[in-house]
Formats: sequence, C-alpha cells, structure tokens
Amino acid sequence: MSALSSLCEYESNSEESDCDTKPPKYKKLRLPDLSAIPVFSTEKYVDNCELHSGRIRSFPHVRGNWASFVYIQYTGEENFLNLINKLQTQLSDIDEPCFKCDDFHISLSKTIVLQYHLITSFTSSLQTILSNTGSFKLLFDTVKIYCNEENTRTFIALEVDHSSNKYLLNITDKIDNILKEYKLPTFYENPSFHMSILWINGNKKTKLTNILDKLNNILLHKNLAPICISKVNCKIGNKYFQYSLI
Repeated sequence: MSALSSLCEYESNSEESDCDTKPPKYKKLRLPDLSAIPVFSTEKYVDNCELHSGRIRSFPHVRGNWASFVYIQYTGEENFLNLINKLQTQLSDIDEPCFKCDDFHISLSKTIVLQYHLITSFTSSLQTILSNTGSFKLLFDTVKIYCNEENTRTFIALEVDHSSNKYLLNITDKIDNILKEYKLPTFYENPSFHMSILWINGNKKTKLTNILDKLNNILLHKNLAPICISKVNCKIGNKYFQYSLI
C-alpha cells in the first residue's frame, strides 16, 4: 500500500470514529420542592411592652408599612431641663411612676402609615412646601395634660403661646394638603400644639388636673426663653429627613 493510500485510509477511519462518538448521557436530578418554604418569615411580630416601660404600640407592626410623622425637634437648654426635673418632683404627689419622654418635639401631623414605595414622592412634596415657609420664634406658656386616643398613656406637656400657634397652623395646613393627596389622615381640627415632656401609664388625667395649677406655677417662675425654629423634621420608620425653613 502506498503512503498516500495509507494516509487516506487513516483520515477516513478518523472521521468515522469522530461521528461514532456520542456525548455522555447525564441523569436528570429531581428538583427539590420549595413550595413549603416562605420567602419572608411568617412569624407574627409580638410587641413586648415590658421592654419599654409598659408602652403599648398604637397600631400593629405590618411589613411594608412605615409609621411616619412630621414634627419640630426641640433642643432643651439647661433652664428647660431644670423645669422638667421640678415638674417631675411635683408629680411625686400623685404616687404614680412618671417617666421623661425619650425626645422633645412638637407634632405637625398624626402618626400615619406610609407604604415604602411612596416615601420618595412624599418627602419630595414636603421639601417643596417647606422650602417656601419662613422660620419663626416659638415660646411655651402653659402646662397641659393630654391622654392618647387609646387611653394607655397620660402626658404632661407644654403648650405653645398664641403667636407660635399661628405659625404652626400655617405649616400644618400645608402638610395636610399633601396628606389629602395621599389619602392619609390629616392633623387634628383646631389642634393644640404642645410638646410632651413627661408621661405616666394609663389614663391619669383626672389626678393630674388636680395639681395643674401647681405645675403651671413652676413654669411661670422658670420663664423659658423663646427659641428660633428654622427646621422641620420627618421620621419614616427608621429614616430621618430634615427640611430648612427660609
């Protein structure tokens, strides 16, 4: 056999061998059934009031709903902190545990439930209206007693004076217009703008009203100075937003 014939025969056999080679068969594995496994935890959130001095959540925690409210933050100076201590001492007369509030603020909206996908547009709307709102002086002139709607807590608060009230009404009217657009609850009709400073568990309004004159006398002698309000805040879940007034 010539060399050329041998080469042709080799190539022919090689081609036949390649064609005869078949890919290996793989056994299909059965996929596990994941239908019984939830994407999110289905455990119900349980609020333990013993972890926060007996306070009870106003509405249940729901995934995707963000508790939100608009407010003015108050930074207390030394005279203000002394006032709180004196009021707390006076409240020992009613023989009820009394707690200082975690922070000091004036609410400009009710606590609303805002869905996550609305946060960006809602905060942008607030920015628009507040960027055209002027700053002002704020002063407290009265001690008032309030109880929440659920009657789970009673608050000792400082109410703003008449001049401050007008400025705050102007701001809440603007905020209410936004809330209406989102079909959310607006602020109270004829609101009493105040800052809670102390609180007691349960409805103790009657007890506290009996010593209200003494509490107001303490405020009168402290003579708190007015402060300039140049910012408005919004808390949405664990997110904080701040808007500057002009």
